[in-house]
Amino acid sequence: MKKQIVEETVFPVRRSAASMAADKRALEAATHAISARRQRDMLPGKIVTPRLVLRAPIRGDVPDLVRLADNRKIFEVLARLPHPYTRADGIAFVEIMALRADERPYAITMGGEFLGIVGFSYAEGEPPELGYWLGEPHWGKGIMSEAVKGLIEAAFATHGYPRIKSRALASNAGSLNVLEKAGFKRIREGTDTIGHAAGKPTVYLMLEQPKWM
Repeated sequence: MKKQIVEETVFPVRRSAASMAADKRALEAATHAISARRQRDMLPGKIVTPRLVLRAPIRGDVPDLVRLADNRKIFEVLARLPHPYTRADGIAFVEIMALRADERPYAITMGGEFLGIVGFSYAEGEPPELGYWLGEPHWGKGIMSEAVKGLIEAAFATHGYPRIKSRALASNAGSLNVLEKAGFKRIREGTDTIGHAAGKPTVYLMLEQPKWM
């Protein structure tokens, strides 16, 4: 006796526009993360300048990180620094933030002492953005200019950073001086949209890699 084979009709599942849009966003986010990680990983683990060593932040930096970052003068000119800055903030920065694919911070050190942070943030479709802060006891010594110069030269040496952007509050003459000394050009003025700097007058700047490098 032959077995009767019953064929079942399979109907394709129609996905909603919202579901397909969510998948597209997830794919774009994954692609950006891979691209940012690739650009991030082009940079050296350590950068040495005449006076400084730039390296990855470590857990041992946390006491000095907290002591220097817990400063309202620094908080007022940065968009993303919390205030008060606690030990928990310092640990989260070293163990979570510093390891993200879209961030590449370096601890600025001199003679083994932690002085501040300089690094890049990566956003989809945008040039890497330079950001930094320096502990107040170390202001006025040319340290930030040296750190920025060292990081930029290392980035250009990879040939993966054709343009770098940055921003500073219009009232922050010291930061604007550091950027313009490094070769950044003002491209526009507006108001910031990020964190507690939102709504404040801001100068946006750009630096292009020299063609001879």
